[in-house]
Amino acid sequence: MCVPRSSQSQNLPLLLLLTGTLFFFFRYSGITTGISDQVAADEKMPASGNVIPNLQVSVRQVSTSPPKLGIAVTNANPEPVTVLTWNSPLDPLALQLGLLSFASDGGPIDIPTIQIRRKMPPGADSLATIGAGQTKEQELELREPIVPLGRLRGTTVGVVCKGEWMSVWPSEADAISQASLENAGTGEDAFRGSFQSEAVDVEL
Repeated sequence: MCVPRSSQSQNLPLLLLLTGTLFFFFRYSGITTGISDQVAADEKMPASGNVIPNLQVSVRQVSTSPPKLGIAVTNANPEPVTVLTWNSPLDPLALQLGLLSFASDGGPIDIPTIQIRRKMPPGADSLATIGAGQTKEQELELREPIVPLGRLRGTTVGVVCKGEWMSVWPSEADAISQASLENAGTGEDAFRGSFQSEAVDVEL
């Protein structure tokens, strides 16, 4: 059966309208979905910029008898930060965990290290809030058998503190949620990255 040419002409505008509607629907629905996905991803990230580059780690000699080092973290960010002290320069076990490396004229000095398992989530005593422009420091005594003081006595060695921040939050400690603490080290609302101090000479 033949369709009159006039009927085909009448249906043409309708077909064009339907085709255009479908085109715009699929095109802009895809853009909307992409924007929604990006917004959702952005909501998972901290609102502030990366604070890691503005955390300055330093080492200084506090005393020679007994030999003690001061390991400090200075927050050069315009806002307070809270660091998880585990495996950080403020960890009381920083020496045993191998965060401090020693070298003499003869080359690197081997220091025995340990591995430990921490109980999750970290408690309040494992968090250190550092205000904008402020510094937190801990003192570590170099002692046998971790540091071979017997054969190094009277020498000067170079010391560097380096490692990885497990979690740094751009906020005060009381603003960190329990869920974030339970995901410390893996959560998307805290920053992670490397740290390294400048080498300093220490007299033993």
